[in-house]
Amino acid sequence: MSYQRLVRRLADGPGPAVSTLPDGSVDRYCRLSAGALDPVERRRTFVREAETGGRKGFGLDPAFVEAGGQAVNAAQQAHALGAEATCYGHLDDPEPGRDVFADLPFDTVSMGRPAIVNVLDFADDDLMLVEASPDIAEWGVADLREAAPLPAVFGADAVVCTNWVSMPGMAEAFHELGDASVPGVPFVFDPGDVLGSDLDDHRELRESLRALGGSVDVILSVNRTELTAITAALPDPPAPPVDDEDRVLAVRDAIDAAAVVKHGKGEALAATDEGIVRVDNPVVEDRRQIGGGDRFAGGLAVGLGAGWDWSTALACGNACASHYVATGDTASATVLREWLDERGIA
Repeated sequence: MSYQRLVRRLADGPGPAVSTLPDGSVDRYCRLSAGALDPVERRRTFVREAETGGRKGFGLDPAFVEAGGQAVNAAQQAHALGAEATCYGHLDDPEPGRDVFADLPFDTVSMGRPAIVNVLDFADDDLMLVEASPDIAEWGVADLREAAPLPAVFGADAVVCTNWVSMPGMAEAFHELGDASVPGVPFVFDPGDVLGSDLDDHRELRESLRALGGSVDVILSVNRTELTAITAALPDPPAPPVDDEDRVLAVRDAIDAAAVVKHGKGEALAATDEGIVRVDNPVVEDRRQIGGGDRFAGGLAVGLGAGWDWSTALACGNACASHYVATGDTASATVLREWLDERGIA
């Protein structure tokens, strides 16, 4: 039923305004080689070659370059579904004579230099090697205010914010935004890979999200491994045996969020003010391993910004993510409807 409602909503042409922020990257999709005639096509092969100690170096061959970053990816998905998307990111391409962000089909506002990401496009699992941007590392609310008035950024129907792990200033920014006079819109927040964070970092994340909730409706969006890590770092984690439903409820209570959402291959699961909402995910064979969570966030933000019920909004996030990892393409509303119909889901 969730996907049937989604198809009807997509046919109506959802047109919410969605703001995304604050990262950005130049993504170089590369093939790795252990020599000119010795390509490394699988991640496990790379691990084996690196562990043996016989290799002193590897060749890196960029196949193509494209605009990236979680905020950019989420904006691409929102725009593709018909939303009025604006990305407030780090979008100043550092390569002279090249601008990978110039042809993005939605409004962009840059706050500085992007990260450089080398994506090792292995057959079994991608691996990202990141060259950090000093502008991203030093980002704060002052940079956002300089780029655009806060009422313009938060005057959208939904906001997507990403990449806590790359932005040390985000904690202070969330405290400042929590005290700001901005519209209380749905604020879909994907922190990124928090698996290596220590207990102090997790406490800072929880306190920042509680502060941010003073001005916006915080929706924490994480995958299962991130959810497990965040739950384990709680001062009073749920006692075993514990499942994902216990985890989303415990985290929502700990950060006083409007909702906590787990996305993944099997399902989307959300703890909301309406209780637990669960929507099964279409089963697909992965072609892309990186970027599905960003499409989920973009699709979820479109649904929430359009005022859809939770199950339909989660179905939208699921379908966007599944289509992307299955095809490598960001689906438009029309393509997504046809794809769901072809699979007999809707």
